[in-house]
Amino acid sequence: MSSSTSNRKFAIVCDSACDLPLSTLERAGVALVPLVVRMGHEQYRDCLDIDTPTFYREYTKHRGQINTYSPSEVDFLTVYQALAEQGCERIVSLHVSSQMRDVCEVARSAVSKVQGAGVTVIDTHAASVEYALVLARLVLDRNAGMDSYEAVERAQALSAASRMLMVPTADANPSNGIGHKRGGILGHMSQLQRRALGVRGLVKITPDGQAEEITTSSDTSRLAGVLARTLSRYSAKVGPITYAEVYSGDPKVLQKLEKPLDTNEFESACAARLRANPSTCAQIGVGAVGIACAPASLITAEEASSILQARPA
Repeated sequence: MSSSTSNRKFAIVCDSACDLPLSTLERAGVALVPLVVRMGHEQYRDCLDIDTPTFYREYTKHRGQINTYSPSEVDFLTVYQALAEQGCERIVSLHVSSQMRDVCEVARSAVSKVQGAGVTVIDTHAASVEYALVLARLVLDRNAGMDSYEAVERAQALSAASRMLMVPTADANPSNGIGHKRGGILGHMSQLQRRALGVRGLVKITPDGQAEEITTSSDTSRLAGVLARTLSRYSAKVGPITYAEVYSGDPKVLQKLEKPLDTNEFESACAARLRANPSTCAQIGVGAVGIACAPASLITAEEASSILQARPA
């Protein structure tokens, strides 16, 4: 264990639903327990056995045969125990919303079996790039020497205050992703109808971590306008905002969402643009986009960017 690692008061674990690549997590000193992506008869550990470009290439060949799964208890126990054996006495395990996946439940089942370290499992009530913002806050505070209790409190405050808006594709898989416990992100219209009409929805992640479709349209520009107005109302309550973007497929799709953000109605700054990990792509479809935002008073764009978009030294 390096001296910089040994000086940290706690270790951090996350899952791949945060949509950060393995290289970024390694630079941030965060251990990954990956979700599982199954394509046809093959099974892959997200970010370890399959990367996003490979997923794109295989996506059309396996459409209708793609599923994602939570890590196993053994997966969590292996990572926790390895950290304990490295001398980490405190571990904070930060995960995707329990309203969307059972990752937190599985992680907690492993905690009692860990020897030599205390593990705290935290439900972020978030997914994708919103989850990444909460993770960035936790990493920043750990690196500043904060103890795990105070750092967790600050991460949870950011989680409660942050918001996420996403535009999945018309063929997003309603049984394999965000909002599954609520019957899927596609509402009452069938997947076939949406594909035929080119209808897409604007989905928000509620403060308790559920996905809720707030409007639908075949016009992406209209969805972008609703998104901008939603952020404007949010900023009116919390002040200047920090936001981060996520995309799957062509990043140019984000331009339609960004255009309405060029406004004097509210003050905002972009911290990062992330490419969705394979497990998220499987849920929201290739060609989906999203924006997460948080009060700049809780995390600035510069702070978030230093973790989310860190480059190799």
